[in-house]
Amino acid sequence: MRLSIFKNPKFSEPEVILNYSEETDEVNKLIETLNSLNNTIQCFKNGSNFNIKLNDIYYFESVDERSYVYTKDNVYECKEKLYTIEETFKNTSIVRVSKSCILNITKLKSVRPFINGKFEATMLSNEKIIINRHYVSAFKKKFNI
Repeated sequence: MRLSIFKNPKFSEPEVILNYSEETDEVNKLIETLNSLNNTIQCFKNGSNFNIKLNDIYYFESVDERSYVYTKDNVYECKEKLYTIEETFKNTSIVRVSKSCILNITKLKSVRPFINGKFEATMLSNEKIIINRHYVSAFKKKFNI
């Protein structure tokens, strides 16, 4: 892969142009990473609204029909349902790992096989998340295992 980087004071924000002749795993991974930098989701906490960058999110969880967004230091509530979040961010670094959880693979510390075909993911925050066996194949594909 050839990389060219140019600093130009005329630009008010960075612009990335990706040229490629064929779609490869390397190209797809790069596109996913770039997409995750730009995406945000609207959340709220203590009566205030926040736009949280996908790159800051560790995982999404649904509890009692409410969706929550977990970052390094905070938990926010989100009005979106998990299936909507999953569809909105389908070409990014997130992947559904259970009926009630979607995680961001860029925030993974480690993954190990667990019991009954399940996996256990350890996040950078040291939280442990179980990847149900129904979702293992999609997880492996996304994580290139």
